[in-house]
Amino acid sequence: MTPCRRLLIAACLLLGACAARPPMAVEPVPDRRGEIEALVHRGCHGCLEQAFAAATETGTRDAAVEAALLLALRAKELGLPHAGWVARAREWLPETPGWSDYLDMVMSVPSDPSSADRSELLREAAAHRKPRAVLETWRQQLADAPGSPLFRAYLDVSLACGPLLYNQRDAAMDAALQAFGDVPLVQYRLGMCGRTSLLVQALEDEPALVDAHFELGRAELQRDQADTDEALRRFGLAQAAFPSSATIATAIGMVRQQREDWTDALAAYEAALALVPSHRDALLGVAISLSHLSRHHEAIAAASRLIDLGFWYAADAYYWRAWNEYRLDDFAAARRDVDRAKALDPSAQTLLLSGLVAWRERRIDPAEADLQAALDRDFGLCDAATFLGGVRAERRQWLESLAAFQHAEQCSDLSISTNQKAIATLAATEESARSQAHRIKSHERAIADAERRRAEATRNIAAIQRQLALSAP
Repeated sequence: MTPCRRLLIAACLLLGACAARPPMAVEPVPDRRGEIEALVHRGCHGCLEQAFAAATETGTRDAAVEAALLLALRAKELGLPHAGWVARAREWLPETPGWSDYLDMVMSVPSDPSSADRSELLREAAAHRKPRAVLETWRQQLADAPGSPLFRAYLDVSLACGPLLYNQRDAAMDAALQAFGDVPLVQYRLGMCGRTSLLVQALEDEPALVDAHFELGRAELQRDQADTDEALRRFGLAQAAFPSSATIATAIGMVRQQREDWTDALAAYEAALALVPSHRDALLGVAISLSHLSRHHEAIAAASRLIDLGFWYAADAYYWRAWNEYRLDDFAAARRDVDRAKALDPSAQTLLLSGLVAWRERRIDPAEADLQAALDRDFGLCDAATFLGGVRAERRQWLESLAAFQHAEQCSDLSISTNQKAIATLAATEESARSQAHRIKSHERAIADAERRRAEATRNIAAIQRQLALSAP
């Protein structure tokens, strides 16, 4: 073999150019658009997550963006963190015109006000708020925008359901209902916008759409004779599905507070604080719950934390801190805080507390003035009349004291009568009595308090009448 031949063979071996290679097999990416579309139609949070996963696995950019933005909107509706889904949508954003506008539209939709720190929500809303003209232009552009008609319909209803386009929401919902009335995703969004019966329909059509339970629970609370057990059942199902929602935890706390279930209310509010440590609504709920549980030092700490955060609920925080300081006989601290509360919001309850603090400080004139002012603001504040009678008796103003105690007696009678009528209405049927048991117990407690107050007023009236008889010429 000649040297040239050997050199040619070596070059062939090195470069692999002397033998034909079989082409490498490339696995085709399966077309999963049908699967993704079906998941989006189902509408549940988990379904949308699966749709996003399928879209990203197959590189279906438009479907990935739509699923991510639907999840961002759902997060805002349920009080979940939404920034992560907006970021994912931005990563998969197609380069074709029109898609980037969707990010601005989604960010303009406000989050639930109980979902995070109120100051942070206010800053975010201010950064992304758009005037009415922009929202109207966006709605017009959606007709010819890129993406699926279903996604655009959902976004259109989300925009129309905002406060600036209130007069357009019915038309937007009617159009979505006509086009996609049998799609649980759209049924859910229309239900969130006020057509509650569609939430029930969506849940029947798609049992995995547990997202609907939260709004159905809130809708239950809006009824004249709300069944708080049913609302709490719905909230519990929603919380089990979405444990990272501070909104749901706070809603549970508020119902428990309304029912005067103070231990359960405290637990719910603390769950919200575990998610958002500066959650103002939850902090106020903690302060109120601890106050009614007579855990005064802890209540003062919660109110102080709320005051330190500033601005939101300042009057309430000062009031509850003063309320607990008063019960700990720290009248100097109570005076400072109730004066701050009174300067911010001179409500009847704040004036009542201010009058009680002044009385314990032995400042009789300011005590009488505050108690009278409280009664002027709320003629049915029976406690204010009772204490006003006591202050005037201490000043030996017998006729004025008698008038105050008579007011307290009549006020208590009216309270007893009103609460008795409420119980009769709530217990009209056996079923109603069961569903309204907690409200009935609340009215029974109010009756017991009013009876105690009436008995005290009656005794004082008799004592003053004897005193007047003795002093008569």
